[in-house]
This record gives sequence, C-alpha cells and structure tokens, in this order.
Amino acid sequence: MRFRQHRDRGAVASTMSQPTAPDGHGAGRDVPPPDGESDGGQPPGARPRRRALLWTVIAIGVVAIVVIAVTIWSGSQGSVSDAAQPPSSAAETSGPADAGSLDPELVAELETALDEGFAASGVPGVIIGVWIPGEGEWVSERGEAEVGTGEPIGPDNQQKIGSITKTIVSTVMMQVIGEAGFDVGLDDTLDRWYPDFPEASTITVRMLLNQSSGVGESGRAQVDRICADPHGIPTPDELIAIGAATPRADFAPGDGFAYSNTNYYLLGGILEQVTGTDLATLIHDRITEPFGMDRSRFAPDGQVTAPLTHGYSVFCPELGSPVDTVDWSNGQSWAGGGMVSTLDDLHAWGEALGEGAGVTPELQAQRWSDLAPNFGRSGASYGLGAGVEFDEATGCVLAISHAGAEPGYGTNLAYYPQTGAVLAMLGNGDGATGEAVQEVGKALAPILGPILNGSPTEPCAAPWAVGGR
Repeated sequence: MRFRQHRDRGAVASTMSQPTAPDGHGAGRDVPPPDGESDGGQPPGARPRRRALLWTVIAIGVVAIVVIAVTIWSGSQGSVSDAAQPPSSAAETSGPADAGSLDPELVAELETALDEGFAASGVPGVIIGVWIPGEGEWVSERGEAEVGTGEPIGPDNQQKIGSITKTIVSTVMMQVIGEAGFDVGLDDTLDRWYPDFPEASTITVRMLLNQSSGVGESGRAQVDRICADPHGIPTPDELIAIGAATPRADFAPGDGFAYSNTNYYLLGGILEQVTGTDLATLIHDRITEPFGMDRSRFAPDGQVTAPLTHGYSVFCPELGSPVDTVDWSNGQSWAGGGMVSTLDDLHAWGEALGEGAGVTPELQAQRWSDLAPNFGRSGASYGLGAGVEFDEATGCVLAISHAGAEPGYGTNLAYYPQTGAVLAMLGNGDGATGEAVQEVGKALAPILGPILNGSPTEPCAAPWAVGGR
C-alpha cells in the first residue's frame, strides 16, 4: 500500500543550493569551488570555473555514488547560489490518510525530514519512494514537475536518470559474459576491441566495470560541449576518442579508483561489437522488457514522453539561469548516462538488480565483491557497476546504489540486501553541481539508514559478501 503526499515550496527560498565539489576523489578532483558571486558580477574568467562543476553531473563524484546506505558523508556543505529558480505556485495538499503498513510515527518523521531536505535542496520538485518487503511502502513528493503548473512529480513521470544507466549497462555486460555464445570475459583486455586506446593491453573489462582502469574524465571540455550544443548527439566513437585524448589518472590500471564515463563508453562499444547488436536493443531486450520497465528506454536523444518532468539547470548561464532542459539530448552521456525512466520503473529495476537480473550466481558474487582499490573511504567502494557499502566487521554488503545526474536532473537508486528494501529518488534541479537532490537524501538518512541497512552480526553468504569472506 502507498502513502503519498505532496506539498508546494511555500516559504522555501527560491534559490538553488550550490555545494562545493567533492574533494580528492574521482570526478571531484581539482574542481574549484564556486566563488559565491552571481553570474552578472563574476569576472570574465569565472564562468568556466562554475561550468566546470558539471564534473559532478557528468561524472558523479564519490560523495554521491553510495546514496543512503550507512550514512552520507561530508563534501556537500556549501553556500547558496544567486541563481534563483522560478517560484512555485503549487498549493499545499495532502495525500491519502492511509499510510499502508508503515508505522504512522515513522511516516511523520519521514515527511518532516523530506520537508527539510527539500527546502535545503532548492530543486523545483522531488519524488521519493521506499519499499520494504513485509512492511509496506512510502512514496511522497514535493514541489512541481513543471514550474508554474502546480503539478507534482508523479511515480509515472518520465525523466533523465543519468548514471543509474551504468547499473543497466554493467548488467547487460555481466549477462553476456555469463553466456556461452559470446566471446568476452572479465579479464579480457581492451586491445581486443580498441587496440589504439592508451594502456589498452593492460586495461581489462573488469577494470572498466569497477572504475579502476585509470581512464581520464574529460570534465570541463565535456561541459563546454553540452552548453555549446545541448541537442547534439555525438557518435560513440567520437566520445571514446575524446576519452583516449584525456590525461589518465595517476595510477597504473587496476591500482586505484577514478570515476569516468569513458569506462562505460568503452563497455558499450565492446557490447555492440561482441553481440552484433546496438546498445538500445540490448537494453530493451535484456532489461526494460523482461523486468516490466515500460516507461524506461535508452535515449541518447534525451526525449521523454508525457507524463514527464521538466529539468532546470544553471550550468549554462548563457542559455538561461535556470534553463529548462527537458528537450536536451543525453548525447554526451551515451552508455554512461543515456537512460530515461520513472520512479515506478526504478523500483522495479532496484528489485531486479538485487535479485541478480539474469546474471549467473558466480558472476553476481564477483559483482559485489570485486571492488575498486583505494576508494578513499572505509566501508565503501565501487563494484562491477554500482557503489557498494558494506559492514567492515562481517563483510556483509549493506547497500548497492548509484546516483545519477544530467543537466537539470538528479536521481538515486539503492537496493538493501539485508532487508530487501529499495529506495528511489528523482528531482528536477541540479544546483550548479548536480548534487542538489542529495540534500533530500542527507535529511532522510538518519531515519532510513538503520531501517534499510539491517544489522548483520555474522558473515554473509555470496553474493552479499566482500573481501573473500
């Protein structure tokens, strides 16, 4: 049963949160913080610095990869931007009084925390769902799907979901690896398909999946390309060529963690070569159709169908601050972030991902235990296609999760193996860093964490064990 409620922004200030970029890990490395001035008051060199913060939208820094598992750690505390969102006109209304089987006191706590997180985020709208087997569900929304309409984001509203796409592309790769009819393995090297790519003879499929290859992220140049041509759709080979020309991380392949979309461009290209089938068809036939995700598709064109959610971005001030990005392409993201979906479909995908999604048990066990080294935080790392949070005492996996972002949008998806719970969240603002919607997650984490994570006291069986336990 579902408890649903939406409220307008009311007295929430019509500003967008502008947190500083994540420091020291993956996408956030070397990204300067915002200078706190409005666009009109910035010196000539300031706009590229602000635009560079889209590193977080395109690459999703370490702070945002594991969403609401044990905790949400620091790195998103920041100042408020001068870039104001259009005011909301939605009237406050209440959803059904029936809260399902969730405890009414818990629902009240969640609603209050959602109010707080939504106010801190500055996004025009957000919808969140939590599904706990045997206990019920909670779905609630705030704000608007399109500014000025008063209509909330609904569970069937379609929008861009960014790097949650990586959980899907990685699943297709793991399925294909496990099937005898295809010649590809985790330890095959990149030079089989891309012999001219830097370090191709030492980079493996495994390293591409868990972001340990050291392939560089193009960052600022990618942001400039989006702002120059937001409707453009470069070819996969063009994206891969840009990645090949981008400086590598400062470690040998397999010896560290550096989040890069190029890893997934390469995986998408490998899949197409190995199977002889385009990536959109592979995702439809292997993921969206069998798991009942009727409102999801691989969409480099970025087009969404009604009911839909408009996105509001401040990354390209010359185009508007904010600018409605609903008709922008996903062209610069492709296999790293080209999906569109809905809350209901992400619920279905979260359950499927946790149950294996057609991956063999042997590969499923490797998926959540083969973690990138030197992640930079204890109790967490990046597995073969998603963030992994685990209990260090028992080695039990507590959550697998991914955040996603495209200009104007922010999303989260998590599966909690100890309880079988799923959490999904979608918002329609980026706050100049892509992390604005994470404020909602941070507000809810102290309440939801203990409920969703469980409390393992003994080592867990595969696939929910890390460290060879």
